[in-house]
Amino acid sequence: MRNLFALLALIGIAGIVLGVLTLLHPPHGQAGPLPFTFEYTGGPGSIIGGFALLAAGLYLRAAWQRRD
Repeated sequence: MRNLFALLALIGIAGIVLGVLTLLHPPHGQAGPLPFTFEYTGGPGSIIGGFALLAAGLYLRAAWQRRD
């Protein structure tokens, strides 16, 4: 189970990275790249979700008792 919680944390890190990349990559309009606005980005949501998964995965991994 502890490895599953570590995988959950890794998925959270991937969500954070993808959210940052989404924010940094501007969309293309008809006349070239568009200026930065929050209207087109899906980055903040995946960053917040990534932090939630990372925190939950690390907490569960640390708190899980090994069962014999």
